[in-house]
Amino acid sequence: MRQTAILIVIIAASFMSLPANARPVSYPGGWTVMLRNDVDINSAHIHYTPDPKHSVGARIIYDRKGDFIYTGVQVNRLIKRWNKVDSQANIYGMVSAGLVTDETSGPFKRRDDGAGFIALAADWETRRYFVSASAEHWERGQYDDETAYHGRLGIAPYVAGTGALHTWVMVEGHHKPESDGLVKNDNVGATALLRFFKGPSLLEVGIDDQGEALLNYIHRF
Repeated sequence: MRQTAILIVIIAASFMSLPANARPVSYPGGWTVMLRNDVDINSAHIHYTPDPKHSVGARIIYDRKGDFIYTGVQVNRLIKRWNKVDSQANIYGMVSAGLVTDETSGPFKRRDDGAGFIALAADWETRRYFVSASAEHWERGQYDDETAYHGRLGIAPYVAGTGALHTWVMVEGHHKPESDGLVKNDNVGATALLRFFKGPSLLEVGIDDQGEALLNYIHRF
């Protein structure tokens, strides 16, 4: 049922035609669908941007290693932006609050519990190079708290013009001090990925150092 709903959103969004990027705040009046799938989680974040500095929306995360679902409201804020002739840099803050529900069954099934997270993210890019870093902390009660750090380096093998297909080659690293993931001692890892975007859509495909696939999709409309 959840997969069907997500597929409907993607198909509907594919008929729209405004530029895409991976940032958590869009243009005023715009909607964004952000889907992330990696070794640990499946996530869907749908948000609306009412003004140039804020977006608000819903976030759903299925944590496969913990077998639970987080459902909550998320607010994103553009804290600072630097626009240069040939580059742009941004700092974002994010906060979310919601509920965690156990997807296991039987006598060990846990009760629902309140949860939320706070995060800080920054990026810098030119038409050729990309750098980003983020840190987030989760409070999940009986479902265990977690802190995670991510960083990315990217390079575009060619500089594409407006309206053309843009391609990036990227490496993403992560550090999750309290987590072993689905693979033992996987609290530090890296993922090699390709990013493609054209018009309103952005697609990322990759594989991590444990051989697990990554698939992300973003659409703005």
